[in-house]
Amino acid sequence: MKPHVLVAVNGFTEEHMERIRQALSGWASMERIDEETSESVFREKISRSHIIVGWPKAEWLAGSPVRLVQLGSVGYDAFLGNKHQDDPSFTLCNASGVMSVAVAEHLIAMMFALTRRISHHIRDMSKHSWSRQSEYEEVYGSTSCIVGVGGIGTEIARRLRLLGVRTIGVRREIGESHPYMDEMYPSSRMKEAVAKADHVILILPGNAQTEKLFDYKMFASMKKGAYFYNLARGSIVDENVLHAALISGRLKGAGLDVFEVEPLPMESPLWEMDNVIITPHSGGRSVKEFDRFCHLLLNNLMNYREGKPFLNQVNL
Repeated sequence: MKPHVLVAVNGFTEEHMERIRQALSGWASMERIDEETSESVFREKISRSHIIVGWPKAEWLAGSPVRLVQLGSVGYDAFLGNKHQDDPSFTLCNASGVMSVAVAEHLIAMMFALTRRISHHIRDMSKHSWSRQSEYEEVYGSTSCIVGVGGIGTEIARRLRLLGVRTIGVRREIGESHPYMDEMYPSSRMKEAVAKADHVILILPGNAQTEKLFDYKMFASMKKGAYFYNLARGSIVDENVLHAALISGRLKGAGLDVFEVEPLPMESPLWEMDNVIITPHSGGRSVKEFDRFCHLLLNNLMNYREGKPFLNQVNL
């Protein structure tokens, strides 16, 4: 029986879909549905599919014939902490690498906007106010600490090195030296690492181990006047503590793309802060995002057909 592929990715263009059709020609069938298709219809489609592309809910896959799930995101939080984790009936692959360049550029944009006070001047434009800030900083010669040295962390470090920034990396185990890091620390020494940095950049996955990892003690260990950036998951940061650190001056500013609750509630005090840049979980968005995602999918479809190891396979 031919495998059946269900594609639920609105961002794919007709050109992308034609490339997928050609890759499947002669060995698999395909159907495309809207990402926002109702649960009942989505689950009915899943019950007849062997490969799912998009963002299906983990519980929808129970008892289905699905053998491969190609997520359109790097995060796979929803697939943790359920029965699939202990005895998965399918292989899960994420989109690691697809958004790395975009997130790295988003981080650099936030860094310059904060240090050069661009966000203040944008606000001044609405008032036609010609007003210099009292202080403008340089990124050159500063020290950054990247907490989470995967594909995105590597792309960030690559760019910071070229900007003359000293880079410190934190990951679970140090292992071999990193080509773009001046120093590496294991997660057990994270407080020691962030204490050295002018810019602390959070790029960790969201899971039970990282929930509220950035709490009072972690922020208290940072250098006074440091900048903080979260382009990972809102669950990793205690937002009340973050707000207090910004109010007190412990942190000079923050660039935030993710939050505990999304969209960020209207009543959040973070909206009103001049030293905070807020973006709507858009760090990974790019005009090239779905080109890269399509390329990854095509590779994994061929690997499925030929029985080869998958790219970006997640170990549940």
